[in-house]
Amino acid sequence: MKFPYLLAALAVVSSANAAVTVHKDVSIGMDAAIVEAFNEIASKQAIDDTGVLQLDRVKDAVSSVKLNGENFEITFDETKISSVLRDSGIACWSGLSEPVLVWMTDVSSQDSSIISADSSSFIMKSLIDDAKSCQYNLLFPLMDLDDLQNVNDQTVLSHSDKLLAKASARYGVKFFISAALEKNSEVEDQVTFKWNVFDDQGKILGNGENTGSVEEISKSATKDIAKILMNNTIDSQAQQGSNIIPLTSADEQQNASAVAQEEDLSLGPVKGGVRVLFTGIDNVADYPAISKTLVMYGYESDVNVLAYQDSGVVFMIPTGSSPLILDGTLSHAGEFTKIAPWTYKYNKSHGSVSADGKTGTVTKTTEQIITTDIDKYNGQAYTTSTVERTTEITQEEVVPAAKSNVTLTDDLEYSDNRKGSLGN
Repeated sequence: MKFPYLLAALAVVSSANAAVTVHKDVSIGMDAAIVEAFNEIASKQAIDDTGVLQLDRVKDAVSSVKLNGENFEITFDETKISSVLRDSGIACWSGLSEPVLVWMTDVSSQDSSIISADSSSFIMKSLIDDAKSCQYNLLFPLMDLDDLQNVNDQTVLSHSDKLLAKASARYGVKFFISAALEKNSEVEDQVTFKWNVFDDQGKILGNGENTGSVEEISKSATKDIAKILMNNTIDSQAQQGSNIIPLTSADEQQNASAVAQEEDLSLGPVKGGVRVLFTGIDNVADYPAISKTLVMYGYESDVNVLAYQDSGVVFMIPTGSSPLILDGTLSHAGEFTKIAPWTYKYNKSHGSVSADGKTGTVTKTTEQIITTDIDKYNGQAYTTSTVERTTEITQEEVVPAAKSNVTLTDDLEYSDNRKGSLGN
């Protein structure tokens, strides 16, 4: 094993930031030990499940890893843990010290009334336990004479928010919830839980709807409520401090073309909005449909497509609100399903485009194709018809060249004449 080399590579210079150390058995391997130790620490402050994070994200929060006997001694930087969770789209906060009051009625029962603090309701106990795991406490009303004079089940169902805010004042809470529970008459053990979160003035801060078993709706609803509380408390802002990524309004967002040119198209909050990845897009008609859906949920219409990847399409969604609100919206909207941090499947695709049945297809036919064995006849074609052909032949006659006439003279005679002449 080359642990000393690997451990030296992971060791970093210690800083003044708060550190926390976890011991894990060496038998599970160093990678698994780091991830398991991270989840153990992060789960104490994270609202969402941290199990989706792999080593490549978790390692950024590691300060050092040492061998101590049969254990790995793994030290994390708490500030970096929060940073890793936030950058991965996992909500985390320090919790809420004040309790949150819950006005809840079960419309399925014959005697639909407000569930009080002394109720034996299973859903109430489940909500209290799951809220504690999300770092806040739920408080149910006494439903004594004072409460009965101001609130009943119709006050909740009719959204009489101001009356609920007035009734909540006696409990001294900063936030209260109005909720309704209804059992599904067709599906056994399935319930629908609708809820709204308000501040102490009766201003609505968020709402949601969860369907499933009591255990399922309790866990999902308390996590969703925790995110809304986190986004509306000073504690959460102080915790994130200067580490929070500044977000501008839609009209101040950075130019989309400039963003598209960046090499790093990492998902999550950026200047001007949030980058998200949508999978399940099989049709160009899905793009305006997604934009229309986002507008329906209160976002700007100038949604931009930044990149096309094998895994899906990267969108830039302008928003001046907390990115976790967008994450909560996409995670629970029927049009989308969250499958990873800042990654969502689009459930309403128009489907793959297919060609017309008669276009671009290959069909079989019984018609015969004309072939020839003409090469078997030495390149000579034949026919049963008589073909007359007139051939014009031009013949050129070659005339031999004429012989030249040569006159022979008598050299002797010529010689004598020459001599006579000379003699003169």
